[in-house]
Amino acid sequence: MPTPTSPQQTVQPPRNNRNSQFSSPLPFLARLIVRLRNICSTNMASYTSLKEVIDRGKFASLSDEQLVDFVYLQFKPVIDRLKNVEQNIEGDDAHPQGLLNRAGVQGKRDENDHNLTPSRYLFNGEDYSEVNRTLTNVLAVRWLLVGDYHTFTCHQKGPIKLKNETFKEFRKFINWFQDEPGWLMALIVALVIGDVGKDDKLAKEVRAQLKTPSDEEMNHDTVLERALEMNIVESPSPLDLLPPPQRDDVIRGVRLGAKLNIPQLAQGENVPGSLQCLQDLRGQESAFDLKYLEIMFDVAGAGAHVDACGSVRMIEPVCQSFLLTYKILKRVISKKITIQEAYNEVLQNRGRILSEKGYPELSTDDKQDRALLRLYAMGRVADIDLAERFRKALLGLPDDHRAELIQELNQSGLEGEQAVILYYMPALFAELLRHTQQASEETQIKALTSLMGFMRRTYIGAKNVPGETSLIIECDVSGAKSKIQAPEFPEDLTGLNDYNLPSLGSKDSQFW
Repeated sequence: MPTPTSPQQTVQPPRNNRNSQFSSPLPFLARLIVRLRNICSTNMASYTSLKEVIDRGKFASLSDEQLVDFVYLQFKPVIDRLKNVEQNIEGDDAHPQGLLNRAGVQGKRDENDHNLTPSRYLFNGEDYSEVNRTLTNVLAVRWLLVGDYHTFTCHQKGPIKLKNETFKEFRKFINWFQDEPGWLMALIVALVIGDVGKDDKLAKEVRAQLKTPSDEEMNHDTVLERALEMNIVESPSPLDLLPPPQRDDVIRGVRLGAKLNIPQLAQGENVPGSLQCLQDLRGQESAFDLKYLEIMFDVAGAGAHVDACGSVRMIEPVCQSFLLTYKILKRVISKKITIQEAYNEVLQNRGRILSEKGYPELSTDDKQDRALLRLYAMGRVADIDLAERFRKALLGLPDDHRAELIQELNQSGLEGEQAVILYYMPALFAELLRHTQQASEETQIKALTSLMGFMRRTYIGAKNVPGETSLIIECDVSGAKSKIQAPEFPEDLTGLNDYNLPSLGSKDSQFW
């Protein structure tokens, strides 16, 4: 395994100059020959597909490069669709780092054949956000199965770095599923197709067949669900690689994903009412288990649009939260606890990560404590210093504004209690923390206070949209990213302080 270049050593050119910086000198045909030669090396010459490699129990024997090659050859139409997906909200236009090496032309060495992301490796120096994420999801499966802790945790730093003991717990968790026939191929199929609903072209095909108005919102999980129902993802479908039981589990998992986003639960983004669909899963535990594994590896590769050298997002608090949340949700499915109890337990686990380090214990029975726990979850807060900065930021709001934000963070979306989900709020916190990591403590706290003020305005504004009667209101807040990435931020907070989502209209003095 090559040693990845450290973040300090890597020069990341602007995204709009990607071809000139990373283009390989190899023409297409030569690159294809190199790829086939790479697959045929190291005793892999007898295998014609990823499915065959898995069926013969040789998955763990693949190198990272061979795995990327096999995945692309097996799922080429789907991977090519992912090239159409726009850049992720987190990160800017800089190129992510990678660890893949291309064989190149024999007798020649080119620096552009080293430290490649999956997409630069496959596509002659071009970077595609969602391709990097999806292929890193699959690479993370291999890293975990072979126990490659070094690569899995590459570039994770400080107190949030995944501990070796927790990594081993994750390995034990996945070992529970290895006795299930076909589980690995089913997991990889689920990972590969999981984000293809983000492709605008596929979304347009689905809307056209459903005769859905172009301005009607449809999240990418729903797009994928409808596309699979209409058999328009690809032909032949990746699902055709699976026997009926696993095929059905993948389809059920897609339907579950369209109703419940489990990462949003683990990071405090959604609300208790979002969990109601779990009550319908009794008797379908195998589908839930597969979906949960898919989600954990989806998170494992979620930062690959910024850094594809390892699993930069599956850090200690996130992995702990997922391992604990699995057990909690299984108890909801078996009806041993209520939805509200389950949600509170997830928040309590977040608090426990901090209290074990000496931070005061927070109670879900106290509204301000519970609001803080949600903010800590959204901010992926895992150390006392950052937790205290978040607390000071909340207290920095005017009293009436703070009370309103606390109230909104406690709404359940159950029994007539209207709640708002701020989609991409954790990504905004991550982006703010990235842009203020060199700032003073005071500057960072003021920036956090400004972002929390934006949250309050958005929560209230979403409920004041004329005709809005939904019990759970979904609101995409990704538009605020531009204010956080502005050159004057965080020294000048005017842009974020004054920003309101265009979809919520102009300011109303009654609640702004």
